[in-house]
Amino acid sequence: MVEPVDIERRLADPKTYEDAILRIFSKKRRRGLVFGEAAGGVTYFGTASQRRTLSRAIARGVGSGRYRPQPVDLWMLETKGKVRAAHTPAFSDHVVGSALFQLLSHNARCYGLPGVYSYLPGLTNVAAVRALAGYVRAHRHRVGDKGPPLYVLQSDFEHYGDNLPVGPDAALWPTLRAIATLGSSKGRIGVHTWDLITALARPIVRDESGAQFTRRYGVAMGTPLVPVLGNLAVIPMDRAIVGIEGIFYARYNDDFLIAHPDLAALYEADARIDALLDELGVKRKLAKELRTTLSATGQPCASDPAYRGRNRIDCLGMSVTHAGTMALAPHRLRRLVGRITTRLDATGSALSGMPAEERARQLVEATNVMLDVTNPFAVSGLSALLETTTDRGVLKDVDFRIARKIVQVATGRPGVHGFRLLPCRTLRHQMGLVSLVQVRNLR
Repeated sequence: MVEPVDIERRLADPKTYEDAILRIFSKKRRRGLVFGEAAGGVTYFGTASQRRTLSRAIARGVGSGRYRPQPVDLWMLETKGKVRAAHTPAFSDHVVGSALFQLLSHNARCYGLPGVYSYLPGLTNVAAVRALAGYVRAHRHRVGDKGPPLYVLQSDFEHYGDNLPVGPDAALWPTLRAIATLGSSKGRIGVHTWDLITALARPIVRDESGAQFTRRYGVAMGTPLVPVLGNLAVIPMDRAIVGIEGIFYARYNDDFLIAHPDLAALYEADARIDALLDELGVKRKLAKELRTTLSATGQPCASDPAYRGRNRIDCLGMSVTHAGTMALAPHRLRRLVGRITTRLDATGSALSGMPAEERARQLVEATNVMLDVTNPFAVSGLSALLETTTDRGVLKDVDFRIARKIVQVATGRPGVHGFRLLPCRTLRHQMGLVSLVQVRNLR
């Protein structure tokens, strides 16, 4: 059983900040930014080298109550055609915030985060999908392949990070205080420590003109405590849903999924969610909700047409079939195959003077390099495919698409016509083309 930590005591310990500085340094090293400026002309390499001195100074300031977070700088981040507000904290605030994130996340797991899989050690989106797949398999084991379907609701919140209430009377604060107090030997958290937590969770924002303000709605994206705030903000809803007998529930930040073999349980979950949303200050994104009747036949629900029939669920970048097998979501599979075909096209252009069979042999060798996870030239996304995919039918389809592309490039014939000159068995048995099905079976 994991025990909560005394956050106030740990914040006064220099070792807490040494660990945080090293974590920040490790992230910068992976991105090749260790000699970028952290603060005041000091590089991230310099902060790691002088971490003990810096950690002692931070610990003294926090322990004495003199430490005051600085305003975060506001800037605009454009991604995928969208512009979002982002924030850059001072380096020392980044260190303290990162340390607090680790401590609060630890205590939050002790407090209980039912069904939450986001931003927690050892838990990922894949863990959430694996849990769903296990639930589906257990249902199929009970009722058989032709038994009753599962009913699945997929939803998320509307502009969760931008609209989350963080004003003084927000529903988030009592939960955050309870978690911060959880491991305290005094049974309470000191005023200075609580002020530090709230100042980092709801920082003063400084825009380009130098004007400063504090938000009542919306977390400061880019600051360390944002993930834990997203996890804690709707805990009452999480608990209300998992209180329904036999239900499956998983939430990853603002995305959540509910499944049950009884449609009445989904109606009850809907009612419990709607009863809490106003209190929590969030809204469901009804336009993106998906209600699915999951079965082998893909038939819709006869009593509620909102639950459309499908034989798989796509969520969090993964797919789960009616039988409980897993695969990468279709868009990720398309990207993976697209990377392979792009390389094969580029390789084929250099082999134009060779006979078709020799071109195919060279293309097979190039493909085998792409499909070797130990090779530095392995195609991006291969590890995720092999680690998560249990649906052998999906792997078999990817194998076919790769083989088809090889014979297309080697023979110059479109579609599957190239297999007349170079059958798939020739690629596999004579030229040694790797099969993803076999690779997955050997793992």
